[in-house]
Amino acid sequence: MFPVHRPRRRRRPFGPGALVVALGVAGLGAGCGETSTTTLSIATGSTSGLYYPLGGALASVWSRHIDGLNMKAETTAGSVTNLIQVAKGESEVGLSQGDALADALTGAGRFPERMPLQTLGKLYPNVVHLVTVRRAGIDEPQDLRGKRVSVGPPGSGNAVTAWNVLEALDLGEEDFAVRQLDYSQTSNGLKDGTLDAGFIAGGIGMPAVVEIAISRDMILVPFTEEEIERITTAEPAYAGFRVPPGVYQGVDEPVLTPTLWNQLVVHRDLDPGLAYDLTRTLFECRRELERISTVARFFDPATARDVGTVPVHPGARRFYEEVSADGSR
Repeated sequence: MFPVHRPRRRRRPFGPGALVVALGVAGLGAGCGETSTTTLSIATGSTSGLYYPLGGALASVWSRHIDGLNMKAETTAGSVTNLIQVAKGESEVGLSQGDALADALTGAGRFPERMPLQTLGKLYPNVVHLVTVRRAGIDEPQDLRGKRVSVGPPGSGNAVTAWNVLEALDLGEEDFAVRQLDYSQTSNGLKDGTLDAGFIAGGIGMPAVVEIAISRDMILVPFTEEEIERITTAEPAYAGFRVPPGVYQGVDEPVLTPTLWNQLVVHRDLDPGLAYDLTRTLFECRRELERISTVARFFDPATARDVGTVPVHPGARRFYEEVSADGSR
């Protein structure tokens, strides 16, 4: 396990040359006697999900511990939008689900061509919550037939995940009434009766799911071992995960559901020095990040670098190699 230390003293400014990306130079030089500060952005998600508070925490930590950097968190529709923005140079960093990133790298799904992206590492597992309320009569995924089901808004990783799971189980848009709602709208729809079920993909303890469980007789729909096997065969980025009892009100037994990891993504042409500092600071400030977002407890270089065939940015790879060589860091 990587030992967590207090953040080091602020490093030297990374300088204008560190911010060259595919579509131009983001850094600006300073005049004599001035300090150069460059504003960059991290693409997150909606305010009702976990990406936004986590992105805000990362932006704050990076801005305070990396000289010359002012990072801002921006709300977006989610993973697909984030990946496109980073690829186009509209955002320097983005949060993304592993399945959406895999599509972006191969030019599949919502991506018409291969995106010039690399990862800084895996962060935390995304749990696929298939949520319903007792009155809807949904006890298993196949019961979604003929129901009103939210799969997530266009441009979101939530929608990518929902359709990956549904198609692996031979469920298509002709089988139910499709609703493309965000987390808050899905939660409200289940509470007011305009929706029968919804997919909410995110870290365990998702606020939108917590809210439904508190106010309604919520059911977290379980998947069978056979269904998980079908999903993981179709989409190797997924795995099975048992949501422990007590996380959500009324969920008193472990619930088997699909999961996949979220990743931190940058353009492949991002300066290696900056990528190194972003990665290093992420782990050195993990305890600080945990106070804002509990999912930071999953941040660990040992798992972060284990991304299969996804290309790791050279700056991040340098950090992981140093950690492996020197366990005392």
